[in-house]
Formats: sequence, structure tokens, C-alpha cells
Amino acid sequence: MVHERKSTPSRPLKILLTEGSSTSARQTLYALGPRHTIDILDPSPLCQCRFSRLVRRWYRCPSFSKQPLAYLRFLANRLRAEKYDVLFPTHEQVYLLARVREQVKRYAGLALPDFEAIHRMQDKANFTRLLEQLGLPHPPTSIVTNRQDLEAACTYPCFIKLAHSTAGTGVFRIDGAANMRQVAQQLETNGLFNDETEILVQQPAVGTLSIIQTVFQHGRLVGAHCAQARRLGVGGAPMARISAWHPQVVQDVARMGRYLNWHGALFLEYFFDDSTGRYQYLEANPRIGETFNATLCGMNLCEQLVRVSTNEKVELLERAPTDALSHQSFMILMAKAIDGGSRSQLVGELFRSWRRQDVYENSEDELTRPTSDLASIIPAAAVVLQLLAAPRTARKLVQRTVSNYSLPESAARTIAKMSDSELFDCFS
Repeated sequence: MVHERKSTPSRPLKILLTEGSSTSARQTLYALGPRHTIDILDPSPLCQCRFSRLVRRWYRCPSFSKQPLAYLRFLANRLRAEKYDVLFPTHEQVYLLARVREQVKRYAGLALPDFEAIHRMQDKANFTRLLEQLGLPHPPTSIVTNRQDLEAACTYPCFIKLAHSTAGTGVFRIDGAANMRQVAQQLETNGLFNDETEILVQQPAVGTLSIIQTVFQHGRLVGAHCAQARRLGVGGAPMARISAWHPQVVQDVARMGRYLNWHGALFLEYFFDDSTGRYQYLEANPRIGETFNATLCGMNLCEQLVRVSTNEKVELLERAPTDALSHQSFMILMAKAIDGGSRSQLVGELFRSWRRQDVYENSEDELTRPTSDLASIIPAAAVVLQLLAAPRTARKLVQRTVSNYSLPESAARTIAKMSDSELFDCFS
């Protein structure tokens, strides 16, 4: 059961989501759909948010990462064709939209900081430098640009990370020299050893993967929610969570937001050691992320972001309870298939989900909610049937979906180098 706290605009609004393929977009629907009119853009006609009673219309758009100018022209035409109160960036589109935020604001409310601030948070190497500048904890990390330095920096186990990646697609766990050479060869083949591309070599962190999701208004923290992972899945992302409260982390992130004059949403991943209270930051994402656990607690961060987008003066949301459990059933199934699970093991996982056993006990599903959104069964059923028919298709299914909203290294470079004139022309 979802308990609402006060974070409600004075009237229902018309909101356009920048994509509809991600789990973040699905959870945004549950936060905003019951009281607002929601339209979505997405390049895929089978994007999961199209299957929802909470969506009025879906518009097929170009890929923002593969065709950024075409995406912006499509977006500008949509904003001219129909009046929207808010453009709500649900995923990596923030990196492109920050370049044209003032042009977008002529048509709809939008809460984003300037591009320089986005670039400092989105880029893992820049984020590491920010942590060092502010004296905040993180695992030992080396930043390299060539194969020789990468090989010298690796001590096992460690992680090799691209500065830009989504859903773990640019993160590699390295357990030994043979594994390292294989990844290094892959990076070399892809042309990623050059003076422009920074690669991180990072030691493992200690503790439990945790996330803090926040909303800022011109550098002032107006909403924060913490959660810890109970099970990890695709790309190392949390597939089940329990809400938490880490006051020092909240203070750190509030400090970051003030320093960068952050405006809009921001979430950070960190490891928290319950036995010592110590923590280490891993990476930042300049967007709202998966918010259902927060919404379940009554912390409707999406509503708070909408209010910030409309320039309403908002106060800090009341802190949420710390015992809400949530999970993503079909994503847990997907992760098991990617890890090589057999058909019988997948069926066993399904039965545990239906019987609400193990990680599902006393937990709410973040993605499939038939009592409030019957159509949400459709994408879940499609994934389950495909995995049961051919478990080995799981990785391709994830890659195809993630490509609809991800920001690969090449796309980030392209967007950062685009001239203002060619970007602004899309709105002229």
C-alpha cells in the first residue's frame, strides 16, 4: 500500500516523459499517472510504458543517442503541437537536454542544472574528481587513457569502468590477468584507448549497495530517500530494495547540490557498511532513477520534481519510514537467465514470486501492478514467456531495451562537441 505525503501540485498537469522503455519511466508513471495526464516519447513501439492505463499517448521518436538532432527536432515539434506543463526527463536524455534547457523552457517546465554540472556528475571520471575535491569517500580509483596504464593499475579483484555507461554495460569485473587482458583487448578493438576517453580502474567497495535519490531547487535540497539493495541483478543494479536512512550521506549530497547549484533530480550509488557506518560513493546519475520504493514510503519525489519544474517554491519533504520492501519480479527472472539459469530454475523463481517467498515476502512489485494498472501485466508476461521459451535470449533482450535510453561513450562525446547553433536550430 502506498502512503502519500504532501507533494501535490495545485492542479492536474499535462506531462511529457522523454522515454518509456526504462524501469525508471515505469516507476515514474506510478508516481505521476494517477493524478496527471502523461504522454511518452520512445523509439520503440513495444516500450513497456506504452502498456499502461496511465499513459494517454505514445509518440515514436528518433533515438536521442544515435540521432540527437533528429530527437530534438521531434521534441520541439511535439512541444509546439501541444501545450505541456512539464517535460520530465526519466533517463539519460538529461545529458542532451541540458544543452538546450533554455530553449525547452520556452515551451514547458523543465528542472535541469546547466550542462557543466550535468557533465561533472554524468561522467564517472569527473565525478571521482569532484569527490576528491570535496573530500568525500570513494574506493581507490585510477583514471587512465591507454592500455599500458590500465594494465599497471589493475590489482585483482577490481572494476574497469567507462566514464559513460548505462545499466552496467560499460562496467567490467576483473578477477585476474587473463580476464583483464580480454577486457583490455575489447576496449582497444572498440577504439577506446585515446586521449579523449578516460577509463576508471576501481577497487571494490565494502558494504551493501545503496542509493540516495534527491530533488534540488536551485541548490537547495527539497527531497531525499535512501534504499539498500536486497538482491542485485542486471548490470549489478538493485532488483529488490529496503528503504533506509543514512543522515551523513544526505548531508554530503546536500553539500554537493549546493556546490553545483543543482536544480532538478540527482541520485547517487554508494556502498554502506552497516557494521561500521562507513560508506564509499561509486557514481552519480543526474536524473530521478527508480522511485517506487520512495513512493511506497510516501516520498513522492517525482511529484516534487514536477513542482520544481513549474517554478513552484517547495519545502523539504518529510523523511520517509525505513522499512518499505520492494522488488522487480521479471527483472529478477531476467538476471537469473543471464546468469545461466535453466528453464526449471526460472520456473522455481516464478513460483517463489507467486507464493511471495524469499525476497518477495512482504514486498511490493515495483514494475508489475495489476491491481492499479492491469496493462502492466503485458510487458511482464512477454518477458516471462520469452525467457521460458529461450533463456539464452535474456542478454539480447536487455541490450535491445537499454539501447532505447542509454548514453554510450561515443554518444556522450558527440553531444558534448555539438555546437550551440546546431542544437538551438532545432527549436527555431
